[in-house]
Amino acid sequence: MTEALREVQLLSGPLKDIEQELVEFYKTVGRMVNQNSKATEVFAYLKVYDALSQEQLRQLTGFSLSTISSILQLFLQVDIVDRRMIPGTHKNLYRINRERVKFDCNPPALILEDLETLDAYIEEKQSEHQALRDESPVEIEFLRRRLNSIRNYIEVQRRQIGGEEKRSFLQEDVSQLLPLDQLITYPFDTRELEERITGILSRFKDDPVRGRILSIFFIRRSLTQRALTDLSGFSRSTISRFLRRQVKEGYIRALPKEYQKPGVYYLESVSLSTLSVVLEADDFIFSYVPRLREIISKLQSREKKGSDGNEVDSLTVKAKEMLRQIETFRRDTKPLRDAHRELTEFLNDAS
Repeated sequence: MTEALREVQLLSGPLKDIEQELVEFYKTVGRMVNQNSKATEVFAYLKVYDALSQEQLRQLTGFSLSTISSILQLFLQVDIVDRRMIPGTHKNLYRINRERVKFDCNPPALILEDLETLDAYIEEKQSEHQALRDESPVEIEFLRRRLNSIRNYIEVQRRQIGGEEKRSFLQEDVSQLLPLDQLITYPFDTRELEERITGILSRFKDDPVRGRILSIFFIRRSLTQRALTDLSGFSRSTISRFLRRQVKEGYIRALPKEYQKPGVYYLESVSLSTLSVVLEADDFIFSYVPRLREIISKLQSREKKGSDGNEVDSLTVKAKEMLRQIETFRRDTKPLRDAHRELTEFLNDAS
């Protein structure tokens, strides 16, 4: 919270409660976008304090120094933090890069870089698959459209992060190719394709199992528990837990159960479903504005009473900074909401 290159005083007393509330805000955003929980917590404290030492992060999080060191090394690699030694000591301070990240620990520029890599890979695979179209026309067209759904998501993010429109949206509806209760069978092994999708999209993610299973849904749409077990190699209990959680959260849906038939679970649109997660997290961020104003008012009241001096001033500055960031974020994410609306209209017209 200070520009001087020295360790800041950690908050205590009533101010600790406000610190924890701000940290919980960042942790909630991280959970909503499925980011690694420990990395998110380290990120949250750095956002609140701006710069901290490893020992201070250990005190704040309760994590081991080795865990904190690993997270900070990852943050350094992707330029989320910088590291500088405190003069006259052997201790480093890790300072958050405010321009690189906003409300979660995945830098937008890095997201776009990963998505462009995935887009190029998918386009290459779609071209390769054309050689099989005569032998398996339905299956190849089904896969092309499922991959188009991923590419539509990439295009929305390209317009948001990169500020450019590279192409029009692509046809992704497969409902006329195969009923929702039927499972697709491809004429070749898709594991490499699924794992490549998982690998590119899994940076900072909390649950590689979830990523692996979702990649199967991405290209197949409808699956039974048995099919997921066979394709993923995970146990039935793991698949069952995953499905219960995802159905509860609304990301995966279940068809009405038919007598003596296995239940069918489906992910209808990769693009719209994934964007709904992003937009829900954005809405949560926007909804925090009234609470931030309450916090600022409370802190300013403490200032008038002369309580806690510099700590109150610093925390007030931080809360006001968060408020400004949210308002800027609301303006800057308008292209995302516009592109989401355009995509929704395109898919509705095409179906």
